Amino acid sequence: MTNSFIHFRDSFLESVDIYFYKDGQASSTLSIDLDDVLSSIANSTNVFIMVPSQLFGFMNYENDLAYKGDVLKANVFSAMEDQIISDISTLEFFYHADLKLASWIDSKIFNSLIKIFNELDAEVIFLPEHFLLMNHGNAIYLKEQSFFSSFADCTGFGGNASIINDYISLLESNASNLSDLVLISENSKITVDYSKKLIPKKISLADMHCEILMEKNLNSWNLFTRKISLNYLKSKLKLSLVETSLIVVSTLIILIAPLLISNSLNFSISSYQENTMSVFKQLNPNFKRLINPKAQIDDMTRDAPLQTSASTQNLKALSYIEKLADESIEMINIDLIKESVTAKVNNLPAYKLTLLKDLMEAQSVEVNLDGLREGPNGFFGNLVIYYDAK
Repeated sequence: MTNSFIHFRDSFLESVDIYFYKDGQASSTLSIDLDDVLSSIANSTNVFIMVPSQLFGFMNYENDLAYKGDVLKANVFSAMEDQIISDISTLEFFYHADLKLASWIDSKIFNSLIKIFNELDAEVIFLPEHFLLMNHGNAIYLKEQSFFSSFADCTGFGGNASIINDYISLLESNASNLSDLVLISENSKITVDYSKKLIPKKISLADMHCEILMEKNLNSWNLFTRKISLNYLKSKLKLSLVETSLIVVSTLIILIAPLLISNSLNFSISSYQENTMSVFKQLNPNFKRLINPKAQIDDMTRDAPLQTSASTQNLKALSYIEKLADESIEMINIDLIKESVTAKVNNLPAYKLTLLKDLMEAQSVEVNLDGLREGPNGFFGNLVIYYDAK
């Protein structure tokens, strides 16, 4: 198992120092640009990114009412409104219940780091750098060119080595007891004016890394939340190009199929409603709204004659329409309620019209020719036949 600890060399986050541990033992260190970090830690099992504490804001907050989410965030920022100069909507907020510690960081900075390490095939842990001093009370750790500090209430800070004396002076002016402050270094060459007032202690960075590895609450401290992406899944599952393509196609089918089915069903429903409406319109031209087709058709046909067909004699007469039907008769509509048959004709020869009229009248069927007009090739328009269904 390989663990990697990444420390940024400055708050600009451009270069890093990487400390490698294999099977619990320090194995090597590497100083590189941040852009090259992924290739250098590709074989790591766990990657700890120690984010400079000066990029955060911290507050010890007793969440007695068990607030969560935006309510907790609003209460914390309300208590700190005089000290926060940034727009709170641009801040990423965290709360560690076990430490009673609220923290926040600029969203752009934090998300840029998330983006870099998101697709790494390893367990990724983001921690404020001063969490390395959690077991050492009020302490300052001196690195080669920078420092970070931690206090008993779990708040912390960090900065460039050039401001260390000003920082300690500020602590003293704020009534901090410097005699309780531990000054920890390994091989730092930073000169501290207040060193005689502080408690000197030598602890290696490797020892503090080991302390973090043994921390029981590490998962709850972790600020990193992975955003699942195709590239991450590809690296995690060691997929080939063909396998990746199949997964992409399958995913698209899973996502698109419900939409296609839904659209097909909606089209079928719409078509059914339109066709049903058309039937109702044929039965009653004044029909406006379709609500309950079965109930409405029952209501519409309640007053219709029980015998909805003409007598045998009339049907025999109507059959002549079919016999005469050629290209002259384009459409036939039967109105059961009005007991009428309307034939739309076009270019109906005069002799056929006379024959049809005589046949209908011979069967005591009324024929209305008012809807017909004579054209150069015959009659056109609507011919209406009224029959008696009784």
